[in-house]
Amino acid sequence: MTTQVQGATFRYSHTIGRGEEAGTGFKNPVSLARGADDMMYVVSRSYDYRADSKRITICTVGEDYIGEIGNAGRLGADLMDTGENASPGSLVWPTSITLDKEENLYVSDEWLTRIAIFTKDGEWVGAWGIRGSGDGEFDQPSGITFDSEDNLYVVDTGNNRIQRYTKDGKFLGQWGRQGSGDGELDMPWGIDTDSEGNVYVADWRNDRIQKFTGDGQFLMKFGTTGKGEGEFNRPTDVAVDKEGLIYVADWDNDRVQVFDGQARFITVILGDATLSKWGETKLDANPEMRLQREVAQGLERERFLRGPIGVVVDDQDRLFIVDSQRNRIQIYRKLPPYFLGRWDGGRL
Repeated sequence: MTTQVQGATFRYSHTIGRGEEAGTGFKNPVSLARGADDMMYVVSRSYDYRADSKRITICTVGEDYIGEIGNAGRLGADLMDTGENASPGSLVWPTSITLDKEENLYVSDEWLTRIAIFTKDGEWVGAWGIRGSGDGEFDQPSGITFDSEDNLYVVDTGNNRIQRYTKDGKFLGQWGRQGSGDGELDMPWGIDTDSEGNVYVADWRNDRIQKFTGDGQFLMKFGTTGKGEGEFNRPTDVAVDKEGLIYVADWDNDRVQVFDGQARFITVILGDATLSKWGETKLDANPEMRLQREVAQGLERERFLRGPIGVVVDDQDRLFIVDSQRNRIQIYRKLPPYFLGRWDGGRL
């Protein structure tokens, strides 16, 4: 499917993933980060009764499976502990992932109230974080992103604020308080920065996006509660591309909305998923499963997004949608107008 509005063309490319507790698939994915050489790091939050499924899957945009990061079997102990005292490498409620300039992986964990750090190869580096409401403390950290100076913004959901740290955990500043006024937040979740260093926050319970300067000065807001254009129902994430277009994961409306830099609505993406390469491989190995799919009714609904929880745009203008409840990533490409009609139907 192609959507072209105001000179912007969004072309569906392909889908990565299937529902799996390990290996070539995801289980309740919540976030992804793009690395060099087309590498992807996808966080599966899974369920508390499957500690071994809480992991970071390493793969490529072309669906080459590399491996996974995460320690199995530690959940029981870590439910009794938090922060730096939790088991090295363990994940309980992982929420967001981002990469620093050296491509180390930073993962926020709501339950453990910490930021965990791994190398891009999965080696444990360490963690930092203290539960509380004072400066340098947080409660249920969710969205995280780095600025151009390699300092980390942390969405402090439980305290309804945004905090900024050095990448080794030194507190630099914070802003926000609970409320619905300008600059106030109510259970914020996702976060991103633009090329000018401005910060965009998915203000979850207020059903809006807010924009701030890098030090927290309120600039603008957009969005109201609803199902129409420019309205949201619990937005979970926001991403800004190099041209300033804004992408919002409109979670409970099962869609991603796209806006220009002045927050004017451009288009909506509802989903165009096809079976992933990993999914086809599983069906090839299980002929009875393929036969069941051939006689099943209503499979056309599989293509739609269901609970999209994360959005990422890379420097190649590819849009990655974390389609959480369908255990997959849907990938689109924003194409310039001159490209329209020249695409041969392959992956982008």
